[in-house]
Amino acid sequence: MTRTGGARARSARRLTRPNAAASYRAVGARNNILGTLGAERKGALSSVSMPTARPPNRLQLVILDLDGVVYRGDRPVEGAAELVGRLHEAGLLVRYATNNSMSTRSAYAERLRGMGIAADTAEIVTSTSATIDHLRRHEPRVRTVLAVGADGMIEELRSAGYEVFRAADTEERRVDAVLVGLDPDFDDRRLAAADREVRAGARFIATNADARYPTPTGFRPGAGAMVAAIRDASGVEPLVIGKPEPAMFRAILDATGVGPEDALVIGDNPDSDIRAAHRSGIESVLVLTGVTALDTVASLTGERAPDHVAADPGEAWELVEARISR
Repeated sequence: MTRTGGARARSARRLTRPNAAASYRAVGARNNILGTLGAERKGALSSVSMPTARPPNRLQLVILDLDGVVYRGDRPVEGAAELVGRLHEAGLLVRYATNNSMSTRSAYAERLRGMGIAADTAEIVTSTSATIDHLRRHEPRVRTVLAVGADGMIEELRSAGYEVFRAADTEERRVDAVLVGLDPDFDDRRLAAADREVRAGARFIATNADARYPTPTGFRPGAGAMVAAIRDASGVEPLVIGKPEPAMFRAILDATGVGPEDALVIGDNPDSDIRAAHRSGIESVLVLTGVTALDTVASLTGERAPDHVAADPGEAWELVEARISR
């Protein structure tokens, strides 16, 4: 992950920080960091940093990714607590959205508060909680579930009223759905159980399809690796809820009653956060405090191209503030 204190982030900060009188679109135009990347990249970067042609609306909701935006590992990103505080002071709704399905929403809220970042359980949206929301709204007949996932996922599902089984519990029964998240104990027995249920007609739903996830010692296989194993064994394609699919962000919009034109996504990953924002019709800010390096910004195109780029949470707030005042 990039560090905001390094030369890379300082370079981005100098070249992207708008002056106080800048309008929101002027901020976007200044966010091209062409002085750093070279004039020959101007065409590619302009598509990244210029805001899309959306009508002016009133910002009501900010959706923040967690790892890489609000914290890195067990440490808060510098300026994240101040950003969240300013968002709340401005009267904006805040939602934290993570593809990680291993912990409960209350555990995430407690973790954030332990870092000095204001957070309520109701503000947390995990790929598990988004999956539960999807089931309630669109598949109410699902009541029994084979869960391939961690304890936090199991707890959330049971708290929501579902009858949840693990691999060893399903030898003599059939379930309505197989829900797959990141399972640290995934093995051939759990694969076989999930394959058997999907082949028997159970709905196959993935909380997310991330191929890998970061740890303090490097990347490890993510839920997507387990989803792929079950898909290849059963021959059935899953419904994927988490980013980059739009279901998670759409669930947030539905729950808050906010339209996509009145929301903003702040994320660090073009492949998940920014693509999900595009697919949901929400404006996006890419911050360089996570997995994206400054020198890769010019190559981002299509759904991976953000509307704005910010070096850190401080610059992200300036973009929010400019939109509020436009």
